[in-house]
Amino acid sequence: MKTTKILRIGAITLSVLVVVLFVHIYWVTRPQKIDVNSIAMARIDFKTPLTDQQGAAITEWLYAQKGVSHVLCNTKTRIAVFTFYPAQINATQLTAQLSKSMALPASRYLPSSEEMASGCPVLPNSTEKKLVQMVQSVF
Repeated sequence: MKTTKILRIGAITLSVLVVVLFVHIYWVTRPQKIDVNSIAMARIDFKTPLTDQQGAAITEWLYAQKGVSHVLCNTKTRIAVFTFYPAQINATQLTAQLSKSMALPASRYLPSSEEMASGCPVLPNSTEKKLVQMVQSVF
C-alpha cells in the first residue's frame, strides 16, 4: 500500500513537471509580435573589399540612423552586422540607403528558406531539438 502511494505521488509529480515543461517550451518558442521594445539583428554583405577607413565610416553612418542600437563592421569579411528596432526602421531600406550614400555595392543578407527552417542553433539530431519539434507539433 505504501509503495503504491509513493508511485502514485511520483507519477503525478512527473506528469505535472512534463506539463510545465511543455508549456514552458511553447511559451519560449511561440512567434512574437513586433512592438516598440523588439530588437532584431541584420547583416549587410559588401560586394567590394573595404578599407579600415570605410569600415569606420560605415559604422559611424549606421550608428547615426534612428533605430540602430549596435554595429559591428568587419572589413576583412566585408560584413556589417547591426541590431535595430524594427518598429522604427526597416533593415532592407537602411541597406539601400547605406549603399547609395556610401557608393558601395551592398546587399542585406537574408537566410534561405532551408536555413530559416533549421533556425534553432541546436544540433539537428539532438534530443533538445526533437523535444522542441514534438512540442511545436502538439501546439
